[in-house]
Amino acid sequence: MIGTAPALEYDGAEGPGVSSYAESDKKFMSEITLETEQAVLERYASASAKKEEALCCAVDYDPKYLEVIPDEILERDYGCGDPSQYVAEGDVVLDLGSGGGKICYIASQVVGPAGTVIGIDFNPPMIALAEHYQADIARAIGWDNVDFRFGRIQDLKTDYRKLDAYLRENPVRDWETLRQFERYRDRLVATAPLVATGSIDVIVSNCVLNLVDMDDRRMLFDEMFRTLATDGRAAISDIVADREVPEALRRDPELWSGCLSGAFEEQAFLVAFADAGFRNIRIDKRDDAPWKVIDGIEFRSVTVLAEKPDGGAGEVPVYGESRPAAAGRCC
Repeated sequence: MIGTAPALEYDGAEGPGVSSYAESDKKFMSEITLETEQAVLERYASASAKKEEALCCAVDYDPKYLEVIPDEILERDYGCGDPSQYVAEGDVVLDLGSGGGKICYIASQVVGPAGTVIGIDFNPPMIALAEHYQADIARAIGWDNVDFRFGRIQDLKTDYRKLDAYLRENPVRDWETLRQFERYRDRLVATAPLVATGSIDVIVSNCVLNLVDMDDRRMLFDEMFRTLATDGRAAISDIVADREVPEALRRDPELWSGCLSGAFEEQAFLVAFADAGFRNIRIDKRDDAPWKVIDGIEFRSVTVLAEKPDGGAGEVPVYGESRPAAAGRCC
């Protein structure tokens, strides 16, 4: 593993669900960050080989799009909503945290041969599962328009496959080779980003944003905004909490990797979109019954829609009314 993406400084203002820490806590929280990231990698690597029921919410997908997707992918899909229903023919789609590829392969059929689907994931076993069936699915539907890329969803500039290839040929042995690597990395980010600026019509994600470290969440939303084209849109299904999750729960790697203790507080989730520049932000689907209740905190699935404006003067965030889903939809 190369290392964590650089964290942005938090200035103390209210923002996208990011907590500020005292100077004395920074080393401890850095250790917690590494522990939770490793827990996420290990848990989902295991879940790529064997279905884990605790990671799965009950979600209905259009069955006509599932016919060509192998059972191995369907069984090892871990989501809480269906953002693919917001994709249209011809779209260029970016799936953040694409996992085994289920949403990508659904979106591939929706956008058709004129569209493109890019899946980003940082878990090699999940990418391997998705790519294993790519040729078979392409033959079944008649086109191959899916591209799985290895990277962090909060850092859509860095192509980790290219970094890995460079390091295999040019291992870091001393200070000078480290400097050479850093120059290569900087040049790669500047000239060949993992996802180009303004290249995406619609971003989708299915229960993954809550896994991103707290200190990287401003970067996450800024990267989403950067990669979207003007008038592009986001459709994000995720788990939110009815109040802020206390630090004691956030320190639990098992709860974090289980899409629980990293959950955004519901209103903070909307604010995160607004702070990044998104407009017309609304919850289009909200489960009435919680998926889990821990220490009195309700965790439930929502799907948030948001748009990237054209930059016109006077635009302000618009929060629409929630449309509740049927009771008990998420597990």
